[in-house]
Amino acid sequence: MKRLIQLFLLFFIISTAYSQTSIKGKILDKADNKPLTNASVILLNRDSVLRYFNRANEEGKFQIKNIKPGSYIILATYPKFELYSDTIDIKDKDIDLSDIKINSQRNVLEEVIITRRLPITLKGDTIEYDAASFATEKNAKLEDLFRRLPGFTVSGDGNITAQGKTVQKVFIDGEEFFGYDPKIAIRNVRADAVDKVQLYEKKSEEAELSGIDDGVRIQTVNVVLKEKARKGIFGSTEVLGGTKELYAGNLFAAKFNQTERIGITANHNNMGSSNSREGSLRMNNQITGQPLNTSLGANYENQFLKKALKVNANYNYNNSSNKNQSEDYNKNILPDNSILERNSKNYNENSARSNGVRSNLSMRLDSTQNIELQANGNWSNNFSFSQSESFTTDAARDSVSSFKEKNESNTSSQSNNFRLNYRKRLKAGSSLNLMVGNSFNESESYSKVNSKTILYKSSDTTDINQNRRINNNGNNFSTSLNFNNRINDAMNLALGYSFNQSKNTSFQESKDSLTNKVDPLYSKNQIDNNTNQGVNVHLSYRKDKFEVNFSNRTFYKNQKLSDSDRDINLSRNFWDNNLNVDANYRISNSKNIRLAYQSSNIIPSFDQLQPLQPQTNPLFQQIGNPDLKRAVNNNISANYNAFSLLKGTNINVNGNFSFVNNPIVNKTTVMENSAQISSYENLSGKSNWNGGLNINHMQPLANRRINFNKSANIRYNNSYSYTKFENGQSQGEFLLNNSKNTSFGLGSSLNEQDSEGFDFDLSVNAGLNAQQNSINTQYNATNFEGGASGYIKYFLPKKFNIMTNIYYSYTGPTKLYKKSINQFYTNLELEKKVLKDESLTVSLKAFDLFNTFNNTRRNGSDTNYSESTQQVLTQYFLVGVKWDFNKYLGKSND
Repeated sequence: MKRLIQLFLLFFIISTAYSQTSIKGKILDKADNKPLTNASVILLNRDSVLRYFNRANEEGKFQIKNIKPGSYIILATYPKFELYSDTIDIKDKDIDLSDIKINSQRNVLEEVIITRRLPITLKGDTIEYDAASFATEKNAKLEDLFRRLPGFTVSGDGNITAQGKTVQKVFIDGEEFFGYDPKIAIRNVRADAVDKVQLYEKKSEEAELSGIDDGVRIQTVNVVLKEKARKGIFGSTEVLGGTKELYAGNLFAAKFNQTERIGITANHNNMGSSNSREGSLRMNNQITGQPLNTSLGANYENQFLKKALKVNANYNYNNSSNKNQSEDYNKNILPDNSILERNSKNYNENSARSNGVRSNLSMRLDSTQNIELQANGNWSNNFSFSQSESFTTDAARDSVSSFKEKNESNTSSQSNNFRLNYRKRLKAGSSLNLMVGNSFNESESYSKVNSKTILYKSSDTTDINQNRRINNNGNNFSTSLNFNNRINDAMNLALGYSFNQSKNTSFQESKDSLTNKVDPLYSKNQIDNNTNQGVNVHLSYRKDKFEVNFSNRTFYKNQKLSDSDRDINLSRNFWDNNLNVDANYRISNSKNIRLAYQSSNIIPSFDQLQPLQPQTNPLFQQIGNPDLKRAVNNNISANYNAFSLLKGTNINVNGNFSFVNNPIVNKTTVMENSAQISSYENLSGKSNWNGGLNINHMQPLANRRINFNKSANIRYNNSYSYTKFENGQSQGEFLLNNSKNTSFGLGSSLNEQDSEGFDFDLSVNAGLNAQQNSINTQYNATNFEGGASGYIKYFLPKKFNIMTNIYYSYTGPTKLYKKSINQFYTNLELEKKVLKDESLTVSLKAFDLFNTFNNTRRNGSDTNYSESTQQVLTQYFLVGVKWDFNKYLGKSND
């Protein structure tokens, strides 16, 4: 494999060095022939994509080297001078343009910038990318375009990160497309249909509807389509088959007709995926267990009545099953330095079938009134069977406990929610918003449980043979009324009232299989009632480059919990106050800074409050604390973003710091027989807190043909928990453990994707993780983590392509784990583009070529550490055929 990579790199060097030339000249003021120092010289290709850039020296001279042959547009710019523009053909000889003389003209550059399409612009707190400035391969999709955008990364399974934050929403022309799974859009919408990509932080749905800012921000991408791309038919279909009797079939088709958008998707495979990513070379694609998946989806959007009525609806169906085996190892370090080690084996079977519907209807009643209706529903049936056994020993390898269990269950459930929003514009700048919503859910489950627990030191054996029936029902009603008023051109005020009431019932009846008697330790008949009502205020100020938002929500909450079977009757009242302040300052058209502060209360849940919960097995018992008080969370965040058009650089800095006063912490008692009792307690006088800083910087290399990305991050977390060990001779005391975790990482990547000769996406990362506990300090350790990955694509003659994805990661040893974990795998693909438009692709793929995938997973927290392995298939081979079809979309409709 090493020689193969070297061969790829050699091909790259040859292909980039062959038949390249240079261009030089001199930029002068036409009036007096004086040199224009630092004048910018730009070469664009015929599609106005920026390819090469340089500046003139003190004598006005410039030279751009290593230019590939082709036709270009040359631009010469200088502040307050006219724009020089011409076309030029680069062949195999160096070109001397001699003197380029331009006239002085005030503010011409600013006018040119407005008319010329820029790769990146900053509009308030929105970063906008011009799609035409970022070249992609023919028939490329949205995710391929995203990988070209500075600050964007897309993982193999389609998760998007932009400017260091996870993207949660993807819109197409401002609307959700297959809203239940945004990955469908980025996997199927064509890159050549995109005009612009907009990145911004969206407010929560509740804040947008009410006008009251709740401080929640959702990293969002909006894809603006080209006008001619809003009418046409496009999609793809793919069939895969391979070794180990593997197969997969995918279909996606969409029809766009201006405001009408129809889409369907279907997938069937035995490779463990439900998102049509089987055979993706960028994923490790290990197949867990023996999966079988079928999914169907449909999406419909349109506007009627002269665009007064908007309809958005989608449906999805999923049917999946799996069989799997796993092994786990757990080590628990106790306060007195005792060690409990548990080894377990598990076998699982499961199947699930679900149907989901989402719909949104909005209507403009007249020039002053709008109404919006949301209705969603989901219905599912699930079956599961599990068989497990575990064995626990102490440090001397003496037996402590053993546990065996078989569990078979059938569950049916449904949920639906309804929401009505009404908005009335009262006068210029004023409006009234009314929201009414209701949600309902119910589930019914029947299970058979057979388990045997042996406690060796006390010679106790517990057999459980039960039939369990569980019914859960929940209903939630909410309403709010908000008034928004524009005080002046710069200031807006919003006032509101909201009410929320919920009732949840949870009934669990556990009967002995032989005597049919109810076991009260495993049963409950619980009713929860929660009533919230409060007022809120929001004040915003926006003028020129400055924007400030202030909001405060004050609620009075009443919680009631009752259980007739367990003789529980609780009633608690809380005051809840949420404060949010954020400020945004646009330093210039290319620089922006945002600061935010949030304060909120953490209200104890019903599960944390109730004194006793039904047991799940004899080795674990959860106990609540009815005396818990609210905790207060404070968060401070900052973001700075800047880019340079001429240099092509971009920098983004994100920082945050949060702390929780009077935190609710875990309180765990570990018994000598390995059983655990867990509860909660407020910790006064101390705070859980964490902070982090993330820096991303991008710059172009090799005349903008390569993107060089660098990142650095640091994170610190400080938290507390109580733990106690009872060994039968001594009850022991609760000890307060202070856990401090610090992580530091560096990363860089090189990305070149011009679909000419050789494309690559290479990345490397390294970091340190330090974990410290105030209990059992001898196990405190710092370990090293690092990794590298490379995706390489070489374009061969006759429309053949070779791709490889190489991945390596390293997790260093700790004082508990003496061995490091090395993860390495290589995927390889050969593909052939068929037909004139290259719409048909035939491929041969190999996954985990050298059968080196490491199936070990490691986790650790405080003084509890675990490793696990499960049944996986990593090495296999696939043959595939894929057809991309596109009628008019992204093309001229001649």
